Amino acid sequence: MNPHGVHELRSLAMHRIVRRKLEQSPGDVVRYGLENLQRWRRQGVECEDFDVWENLLTNGLDRLQTLLEDDSAEAVRLRQSSPFVGLVPEPERLAIMASIR
Repeated sequence: MNPHGVHELRSLAMHRIVRRKLEQSPGDVVRYGLENLQRWRRQGVECEDFDVWENLLTNGLDRLQTLLEDDSAEAVRLRQSSPFVGLVPEPERLAIMASIR
């Protein structure tokens, strides 16, 4: 498998975990994502998709849940700038990295 395909499969696996967390504790996951976006912007990091993520986190939890696991081009693109970095516990992240090569 090419490196891009491996990266996308890993990202999808991690975002499946994010979706489960969102179902269990939506307020915490939304707050986590918004705080990451705010911190990145304060640090001067900007990406067009940050506005999309912010909109999803504040207005579209149903759509957000779908995009976390969707295979559409939009979902793949959005996961590349995910505000959920660090939300997946390290042991789970390492297991995903090891299992998808």
